[in-house]
Amino acid sequence: MENNPIEKCILCGKDTTYHFNDHIDFRIGYIEGAGQLCKSCHDRGTNRNYMTIPENLVYNTPNDQELGGKVREIYWQHKQ
Repeated sequence: MENNPIEKCILCGKDTTYHFNDHIDFRIGYIEGAGQLCKSCHDRGTNRNYMTIPENLVYNTPNDQELGGKVREIYWQHKQ
């Protein structure tokens, strides 16, 4: 295992030009608390909204329709 792997883009999953141990002050497209964007995703701009959901919610809700309802419920709770 490499001690300083290449960072993956948090949106598209492609390799970025940065390594894990590169300091965030010297990166472009790093979102604190989320991770690194590749140049392509970063260049699309910041007019995007994202939310995170707990991994166990996905794991413990095998029915996709039910999962969608739970995600939408979390969305509306945080919009208030």
